[in-house]
Amino acid sequence: MIPFLRPLFRRFALWQGRRQLPPSLAAGDVCSVRSGDGTTYSIAKVLARDPGIIHVRVYKEKFKWRPDRADTTHLSLGTIHDSDGVGVGHLPLSEGEFGLWEPIIIRREEVSVEELDGYDIWKESRGGVWQ
Repeated sequence: MIPFLRPLFRRFALWQGRRQLPPSLAAGDVCSVRSGDGTTYSIAKVLARDPGIIHVRVYKEKFKWRPDRADTTHLSLGTIHDSDGVGVGHLPLSEGEFGLWEPIIIRREEVSVEELDGYDIWKESRGGVWQ
């Protein structure tokens, strides 16, 4: 790819990604998302929304097909010592970045106080956002 076109393609991808967010996306939504490897799917739970930012919890389990249901009580974050991967308890993403994950809402459930621990720490420390 011609180097000067990269930023244009990135901006187009972010714009396109924003269009792929479900319009009713809210805290508590459990979504199937495309994994970073492009060949598998994961489950992400929306913990909170701030202007332009979506805070998610990403479970470690990977699926060869896009799940159409999920029970988060049977999913885990794992630990860094697990050989089969690890999840993330709190990940602040721009709306455009989360849109690139192609989220589809599976269900909505409550967000527990414990699930918000990472978000609260992020908020207090005025943390950054993955673009």
